[in-house]
Amino acid sequence: MSQNTSNGSPSSAPSYELLIVDDEAEVRTALAGILEDDGYNIRFAENGEQCLQAITERVPALVLLDIWMDGMDGLEVLSRLKRRVPDLPVIMISGHGTIETAVQATQKGAYDFIEKPPSVERLLLTVGRAIRESQLRRENYLLRAKSGDVQELLGVSSEIATVRQTVKQVSPGESRVMINGESGTGKEIVARLIHKGSRRTERPFVLLAPGAVSEGTFETALSTIVGQAKGGTLFLDEVADLTAGMQARLLKFLQDGLLPDTNTGLPVEADVRVISSSNKDLKQLVDAGKFRADLFYRLSVVPVLMPSLRSRSVDIPTLVQHFLKVLSPDAQAMPKVAPATMAVLTSYDWPGNIRQLKNLCEWLVIMHPGKLVNPDMLPPELTKGDAVGGNLMESAVSMPLRQARELFEKNYLTSQLMRFGGNVSRTADFVGMERSALHRKLKSLGVDARIEGPF
Repeated sequence: MSQNTSNGSPSSAPSYELLIVDDEAEVRTALAGILEDDGYNIRFAENGEQCLQAITERVPALVLLDIWMDGMDGLEVLSRLKRRVPDLPVIMISGHGTIETAVQATQKGAYDFIEKPPSVERLLLTVGRAIRESQLRRENYLLRAKSGDVQELLGVSSEIATVRQTVKQVSPGESRVMINGESGTGKEIVARLIHKGSRRTERPFVLLAPGAVSEGTFETALSTIVGQAKGGTLFLDEVADLTAGMQARLLKFLQDGLLPDTNTGLPVEADVRVISSSNKDLKQLVDAGKFRADLFYRLSVVPVLMPSLRSRSVDIPTLVQHFLKVLSPDAQAMPKVAPATMAVLTSYDWPGNIRQLKNLCEWLVIMHPGKLVNPDMLPPELTKGDAVGGNLMESAVSMPLRQARELFEKNYLTSQLMRFGGNVSRTADFVGMERSALHRKLKSLGVDARIEGPF
C-alpha cells in the first residue's frame, strides 16, 4: 500500500509496523484507525508485559506507548524498551500528562510526547518524522560501519588485547567459533572480524538469529540463509534461544553438511563456516539439560570470551571519543566530555555494555551538539544518588582482594589522568608517586597514559 507523504509519513513503499500499547480498547481502536488509513500495519499490547513480549517476538518500526497503565507504568516500560532496543523510536501518549512527565519521558529516551486525544495531523506528522529519523540514523550508522569506522575492537585494556590476538589466530582457519559475552559487548563485531580475516572474506557474511524464527520455519530459514552465504560465513546469533527441535535440526546439519534446497527440496551440500554467539553460559544450560552437549561441543571448538564493559572500564575514554566522532555530523557538532564527566562514565556499571555506551554518545550528539558536557548534563540514571561509587563497590565485593584493588586503581588513576589532561607529571605529584613509578603502575594496569582532556 502506498503511503501518504503530505502529512509527514514515510514515502517509501514498505508498510511499517507499529505497536500500540494502551490498556483502553477504544483508544487502541481509534489510533489504529488513523494509522491504518495512512498505510501502517498495527499490532496491539494491552499492558507493559504484553509490550515487552511483543518486542521479543518482533521489533516494530515504532511504539506508541501510554503512560498511565495498571501494573507497569509507561515510563518503566520505556526504560526497559530502551535497554533492550536502544534505537527503537517510542512516542508517549497520555490523557492527563504534565510537563514534568513529558520531561521524564524525554530523558528516558522517548522521541516525543502526545496528549490524548491527538489530532490526526499531529499524530501522523510525529510518527512519520520519528520513523524517518530512525531510518536515517540507521543508514548513517551502517554507512560508517561499511567504511570500517565501527567494525573494530577499540581499547587499550589487556582484556580486549586478548580478544584481538584470538581473532588474529583463529581467523585463517575453518574451525567453528563460539563467542560468549553479555548482550551489547560486541559479539557480532568479533564474528565479522573473523570473517574479514578468513579465506572466505570475499564471500557473504550472513546472520541468523534463532530467537527471531519459529521452530516450524527454522529449517527453511537456515536453508535460505546458508544458500545466500555461498561459501561465506554463517553467524548464529544467541544460540541459547534454540528450541530442542531447532537444536536437533542444527546438529544434523553440522554433522552431514546437507540442507534441503528451498526450490527442489533435494539435499544440497552447504559450504559455510559457522560462528556462534551466546549471552548465556551454555555449559550451565548443558548441565541443566536445556542445551544438547553434542551440539555445544560442535559449536564451541574455539571459544572466545567478550569482556563486559565494566571489566574494561579503562577503554571507555577511547570508545566515547570514537563514538562521538563517528556519530557527529561534523567536527563542530561533536560534544566535548569534561574530565569529571568521563570519571562518571568510567565508574558506571554499563549493564547494556558497549551498545548502551554508543546509545549514550548518540544522545549526547543530539542533546548537546558542540558543547562541553558536564556531569549534570548526563541522563539522571548515570548520576543519581551514589550510583558511581555504588556500582564500583558492587563489582568489587564479588572479587578477590587483588582483583578489587586493581579495579579501583584502574578507575582512580584513569580519572586522575583525565583530571590533569593526560599530564603524567602533574598526576604523579597529585597522587604522591614518582613519575617513573606511575608509568610502571599504568603499564601494569593496562592504562594508556596518552589521555587527553576534555574529550
